[in-house]
Amino acid sequence: MVLGAKWLGVALGVLLYGGTITKAAEIEKIDLPGVAVPLISLRGPIEQGDGEKFSKLTDGLDRASVILKSPGGLVKEALQIGATIRMSGFSTMVAADQECFSACGLIWVSGVRRYMSDTSLIGFHAAYREENGEYRESGVANAEIGSYLTHLGLRIEAIRYFTAAGPDDFLLLTPDRARMLGIETYRVDGGNITTPSANPTVDVYADRFVSYSLLQSRCAPFLQPDPIAVKRAHEATFAEGSQLVGGDKWIELWTPLLDQVKSQLNEKGALLLCVETEAHLRGQGQETGVEGPSFPCADAATPTELSLCQTPELWAKDRAMNSIYMWIRNNVEKSVRKRLLAVQRLWLKDRNNCGGDASCLNAIYDQRLNELRAIDLPS
Repeated sequence: MVLGAKWLGVALGVLLYGGTITKAAEIEKIDLPGVAVPLISLRGPIEQGDGEKFSKLTDGLDRASVILKSPGGLVKEALQIGATIRMSGFSTMVAADQECFSACGLIWVSGVRRYMSDTSLIGFHAAYREENGEYRESGVANAEIGSYLTHLGLRIEAIRYFTAAGPDDFLLLTPDRARMLGIETYRVDGGNITTPSANPTVDVYADRFVSYSLLQSRCAPFLQPDPIAVKRAHEATFAEGSQLVGGDKWIELWTPLLDQVKSQLNEKGALLLCVETEAHLRGQGQETGVEGPSFPCADAATPTELSLCQTPELWAKDRAMNSIYMWIRNNVEKSVRKRLLAVQRLWLKDRNNCGGDASCLNAIYDQRLNELRAIDLPS
């Protein structure tokens, strides 16, 4: 499904500038030698019946890359094509210096992976109908577009951008504007491709900022992260997001996420949410301040200890368990503490029976953390 940089230029050259393919079909499937992913070329105005034609052409394909070059056309047909692309998991592309306007842009944004270059001409305006030789906006069509874009996961600012311009105008979408609107793209520059993870949207920065806020506050007693590393990442994320969209809009983006965190704290408890948050950031390749389990890995001796040191996804879980154990030992009334610590020793025995099996250790930790989810350690 991902267009490989190695053959990307060859494929586009064939599709856009001629070559071995001479048939000028409006919508056609192209199989290139040595390329496992079929290409679907959609060129020209989007007309009545094209939605059904696209659906029949791609029926049975579990992956494809759709190359677009179109001035636009009928909204209803474009939405049908876009729905097929999204449900089928296809990628979409507008090549450098090529046009994809109006209804075509609605198709492009449906791709599970969206490719564009700095010079791709992807333009949007409100849907319209012709009445007595004049163009008038269509409230019904624009409402359908809004519903469609909402189902694609776009936020309100992006939806407004897609329908803001009048029938005679276009708002062009650049890779940087897409990042500001929360639209992930694969940025193509010749044979080089910059992925969304390397060039995140402002929504990703907002999510990270709130995650780091949580790590610095409610999660610190559980995970004992390096405060300097977390503070550095927290400030860098804030600066990136603010620079991308400006201070006021940036605050508008991350403030609602704080309310979501409060709701999740009530639903899951701080313990589980903190472990999930650390895993979420680590999965994005971000600094979390959690570099190792609760003990020095230089002292690791048993298969279990060695596996804990070699499995980053276990570090936060082990730190949380150790923090809870230490808090119980130092703060709980003696008779209750004795019972709790006895249970803890039995759990340690079960854990050590996993040996070096990381999947077993993950299951053991997850089970015990879920049992302790109601515990909240003081800051």
